[in-house]
Amino acid sequence: MLRCACLAVGILGLVVGTAHAWGPHPQITRAALEVLPNLEEVKEKLGESNVAALQEYCWLPDHRGRDLGSFYADDFLLIPDLPRHVGHVMPSVKVTFEPYFRRALLALRTETPTNACRQLGPLVHFVEDVGAPPHAKENCPHHGELENWVKAELISIKGYQPKLLGHTDEEALAELLKRIEGLVEFSKERAERALPLVSQPNPDRSQVEPIILESALETARVTADVLYTVFTLGLKPGTGPGTAHLTVLVSAPKLMENNDQEARVVLLGSPYSTLTQVQSTNTTDQWLGKAEFHNLPAGAYELAVYRPGALPGKASVTLADGEAKQIEIPLLPSDPPQNLVYNPDFTLRTLPIETPDRWTVTTNGPNKVWTSATMVIKPGTTYRCGAALKFSNATVTFIAQPAQKPGKTVAPVRVSINGAQTDQKLSEVELTADEDHSTLVVQISGTDDAPNLIQKVWVIPAR
Repeated sequence: MLRCACLAVGILGLVVGTAHAWGPHPQITRAALEVLPNLEEVKEKLGESNVAALQEYCWLPDHRGRDLGSFYADDFLLIPDLPRHVGHVMPSVKVTFEPYFRRALLALRTETPTNACRQLGPLVHFVEDVGAPPHAKENCPHHGELENWVKAELISIKGYQPKLLGHTDEEALAELLKRIEGLVEFSKERAERALPLVSQPNPDRSQVEPIILESALETARVTADVLYTVFTLGLKPGTGPGTAHLTVLVSAPKLMENNDQEARVVLLGSPYSTLTQVQSTNTTDQWLGKAEFHNLPAGAYELAVYRPGALPGKASVTLADGEAKQIEIPLLPSDPPQNLVYNPDFTLRTLPIETPDRWTVTTNGPNKVWTSATMVIKPGTTYRCGAALKFSNATVTFIAQPAQKPGKTVAPVRVSINGAQTDQKLSEVELTADEDHSTLVVQISGTDDAPNLIQKVWVIPAR
């Protein structure tokens, strides 16, 4: 329970100041959970702390690309059927419901309770998002007011009886999509009612709040229907895709920083992936974790395992119907050791897209700009930031980003390695994080793709 509570504080801390975020996500989720007729059964099967943590996991899509301490948000956002981030407003958000609905059911049937509840987060978030008036109405102005001018403490749907959307996955999905259409129309109408009020020179918030509350309450009712349906179908015995069980024991070097980070285990070419749970038997120099899959189909699988600070690991396993098998996968230290960059050499590719895991690509004139996943850094710590260059027409920039604090504006700190200004293939610079900077990203700019310009990058705490 302590682990979930710490995570909750971390995610809530990140949410403060997030632009264009439907403010009452946790209150809507809590209101939906409170009316579930099968809530006690769900708590018994998944654990009370895991179910309560849904009030924090519902924020996950607002933290894409971020290191959340024990895991990355993208571990649950980027899946084979939706390998790229998408928008949170209509109409782009419509592509999220089917893949995240199916993935949530799969997690309940094949993964641990902790990971299953995390994987529910994206589905809950996007269902709730389309209930926000400015998300339902396309190109809606006054976005912030229309999703945050609401008294969250009034969000309660006590007495509501959640509806089972279907007795099979396909029935439930079809009804879910209809339910979403109804929610969009409901909240679009509230946006149109509230817009004239918030558009006034001195808008009266008290006139707007009851309108936004109507959307929040309807969103909670739809969320309750979705959770009731997903839990009913996903936790029903005998509905898994198979009967095999696989346990994966992972060992890796301990990290000087963020040693809580879990390892990710992917069954390549399949929809199955999960995170390890940290084992209490950690030795002085090794991190140990255990991943579990149940109800897997029989067959041959190729596994990829990764944890920051280590090289990727691979293994093969064949499972028969009803078989329980355990394998061990040791991960070797990264080179250089203690590297905080996720997938620093671009070799890890577990999704059906060209981009390596945890890197995104944008353009800036003739250049491509590759951006890493965000990593957490500690104030007062000096970091060695380096790159192994292949060609001179690359610039590698390490950007320490400030934490969002109300009423305080802090500029990022940048240090760079310019390939055109050095004849060294291995180059390093130092960056010291002050009290205002809590995260760091790496950006690689050049006329070619990063893997063609750079062999690897690293960010390492200086000893």
